Amino acid sequence: MYENINFRKANMTIVDGYFYMLDDDWDELVQKIDDGSVSFSYPLNSLLTSVVTSLEHDGINFWSMQDIIGGVTIKRWQIENNVVELKDTFNFTPSFDSDAFTVEHYHDTLASGITAGNDVIYLNSYTSLVASGIVLTLGPNSSNQYEEVNVNTVSGSDIILISGTQNSYDSGDSVNFYNHIWIFNNYSTGSLHKVDAYTGANLNTYNDAEYDSITACAFARVRVSATVDTLVYIKSTNLKFLNINTLFTYGVMTIDNLRSDNVTKIVVYDLAICGGNIYRLQKEATYYGVNNYWTNYSYVLSTTRRFVDTVSISAYPVILPANSVNVAKVTMLVNDQYGDGVYNKPVFFEDDDPVGFMTINPAYTDYFFGTGEAITYYKAGVTTRTVNIEGTATQYD
Repeated sequence: MYENINFRKANMTIVDGYFYMLDDDWDELVQKIDDGSVSFSYPLNSLLTSVVTSLEHDGINFWSMQDIIGGVTIKRWQIENNVVELKDTFNFTPSFDSDAFTVEHYHDTLASGITAGNDVIYLNSYTSLVASGIVLTLGPNSSNQYEEVNVNTVSGSDIILISGTQNSYDSGDSVNFYNHIWIFNNYSTGSLHKVDAYTGANLNTYNDAEYDSITACAFARVRVSATVDTLVYIKSTNLKFLNINTLFTYGVMTIDNLRSDNVTKIVVYDLAICGGNIYRLQKEATYYGVNNYWTNYSYVLSTTRRFVDTVSISAYPVILPANSVNVAKVTMLVNDQYGDGVYNKPVFFEDDDPVGFMTINPAYTDYFFGTGEAITYYKAGVTTRTVNIEGTATQYD
């Protein structure tokens, strides 16, 4: 049950609502819709000689990773005339053992229109990330034309190209580019590598056990506390959002990749993010406390949107005289999947005493301080007994 895309191979990316997989048996890029139906297959112009362990898309290019002797190889592909053309190959050896990589990429728009032949362009958002040697993909324009242009230099807000553009473009037309490859390396105690995506040169190595045994990652623009461009990776049962400039996390989100025993971890083989949706490629999943095992690979969906995830309730004091006068403070703590307090959510309280009662119902989680606390009070009844109090947190949005 719950199978969807039915991928034969353990790699996946998503482009414009379609799911893609590189099949090393058929040497094809397979495009599917989310019910598992094949909508198109693109032949490769270069044969795959080993299993593809991860697949990425940067808005223009597909990128794949495969194991080779002593390391891994990463390849860049483009679809041209319905054939997948190999554009670049980078080998990383020795001492590379990786299951996960991603490509740092950005999507911008032109700040002003340009005519054919122009060799200076202006972007709205990401000029500071553009440097000499980077390739910008312009388009589509109003005539559905694209082109790649090479950056010569950047001076202030001026991006100066090596040669003028072939086509004209309007303000607001798309500009896409990539700059770095990020590779998680399981060799030794774990490391994260920042690589020049044009030359394959290793720029930085960050050694830390935190980066060991990572099986899936992606690069995306998502909303955590704010909207950020972030490296997203799975560590155990957490989805982590890494600031690539500081290596601190923007946030940590709990995911549901445990079997019903709440101990055994389910492997996530690849990861893709579209908007606020996180697609995890798995071969099993747990739904409603039942383990489901699949012959092929399917996606399991998570969301970056914050929702009520866990609750805990406490009372003080826990013993009251049965005098219909004394009260106990009752606190419900409501957290989202990031472990942060949820604010301004109603919590409904119930007690099983026929005379005692809750004084505030519903109580709302605090609005200003973000602790996720909803506070009410229980007024004692007149009979000596154990009173059970229950709180229910409600999402409502």
